[in-house]
Amino acid sequence: MTAKTRRKPKRQTADRFAVLNAFADFTAKELRRSELLVWLTLYRDTREGVATTSQRDIANRCGIDRKTVERSIASLIDRGLLIVVKSGGFRRGSASYRVLPMSRERLDALPRSRPNP
Repeated sequence: MTAKTRRKPKRQTADRFAVLNAFADFTAKELRRSELLVWLTLYRDTREGVATTSQRDIANRCGIDRKTVERSIASLIDRGLLIVVKSGGFRRGSASYRVLPMSRERLDALPRSRPNP
């Protein structure tokens, strides 16, 4: 496979940066360090809008305890930054999450730009 066939379209890359910018601008300052690490790890692992990564893998990659990952995921779900797509567990595999840059309430509160006439 050549380098040209593996490249992401520019639009997809721009969308990923837009999500990171929204997260950095509106959400990151409200999170604890462990929540930031978990969110960033899950966002990095997102494929087609969903991240499927085990809590053990997140803990190893972030250098934090698995129970801390579990609490951070619960907190991110409560804040509206993660949506559980599929529950994981013993003999069920890893959980899957949809990763959001900000909660729905914060998104709805943003001023809307008017279309140019």
